[in-house]
Amino acid sequence: MRSGVGVAEMESFHFGGTEIAPGTGIEVSLELGDGPAGNPRSIPVYILHGTKPGPVLGLIAGIHGDELNGVSVVHHLIHGDDHIADTDDDTINRSKLAGTLICVPVVNIEGMLLEQRGAPDNRDINRLFPGKETGNQSQRIAHALFQGVVSRSDYLIDLHSAPHSRTNLPHVRADFDKKDCLDLARAFGTQIILHSNGPKGSLRREASAKGTPTILLEAGTAHRFEMEAVHAGIEGVLNVMAHLGMIERTLRQPAFRLLVRRSKWARAEAGGLLYSLVKAGDHVQKGQNIALITDPLGAKTHTIESPRTGVIVGLALNPLVRAGDPIANIVLCSAKKWNRTQIEQGAQGPEEESVDDEESLDDA
Repeated sequence: MRSGVGVAEMESFHFGGTEIAPGTGIEVSLELGDGPAGNPRSIPVYILHGTKPGPVLGLIAGIHGDELNGVSVVHHLIHGDDHIADTDDDTINRSKLAGTLICVPVVNIEGMLLEQRGAPDNRDINRLFPGKETGNQSQRIAHALFQGVVSRSDYLIDLHSAPHSRTNLPHVRADFDKKDCLDLARAFGTQIILHSNGPKGSLRREASAKGTPTILLEAGTAHRFEMEAVHAGIEGVLNVMAHLGMIERTLRQPAFRLLVRRSKWARAEAGGLLYSLVKAGDHVQKGQNIALITDPLGAKTHTIESPRTGVIVGLALNPLVRAGDPIANIVLCSAKKWNRTQIEQGAQGPEEESVDDEESLDDA
């Protein structure tokens, strides 16, 4: 945590001219200017302000308009499972919270309404951070978020899903070369952590470079709420909050986890119609058949074999494939070790193994 910056004292928290009293939560917004009809455009933000000193944690979802699992994660953290504020099922007790949680459920509002990944100008907001105040639509959205939330946060969690053509086993991505980022990723508690500093212009890369340690959750696929992925996100955020001293909670960690520098993609060697024989999270053996490709009449033309013994962390969902398309992202791991990741840690904490697949094709 940066000394003297973004630290919530036992006094009101101020955001865009709004005062949030200790122990309360309130909806505010980031203003984006007028839309085509002259209507004001904004990004909704919900702030939970604690009664004790502590860090400011930013929680951001919906940078890509079709990725909805993170949206649901934020909803449940704000209002609990019943989606009603200040009831008994609330996950976060505001009267006992230390610090401040800045929640952005949906950054790309118009993209979500259009059911598309990009902003209305068809740009990827997550390649344009820190944005530009006088730039195009997407640059202005990135700028508003960066100035309004990232600059106020001591730590940041960015929630994502795979694009509609794929699905991801819940895992965290972080820059292993930045200790604060790796510490956050470990605290989150997924079985697999992938090393990535993010593409140029991505939120996690630019925020971390500016001094706000940032991690990214990948969980599930696009265009839907998948409660298994949502619950993984909720548990992870609560773990991070406990790690930062914002709430009292025993961290829930696997007995064994993988720190992955590089992984291996299995690819289609021919085009056709894809029939997957596995799912995300499955353990496979090297040479095991993981998918079939057929012609338009359903006759098998090719078999796709696993190039590694390991765990499927990402999987193609689109049945239409061309030669060279990525089918499954596989992390090196024995079956025995993967079984251990399903067990909750004991008193000693998680055992870890570093994975660096020298023959990886991790550019899919």
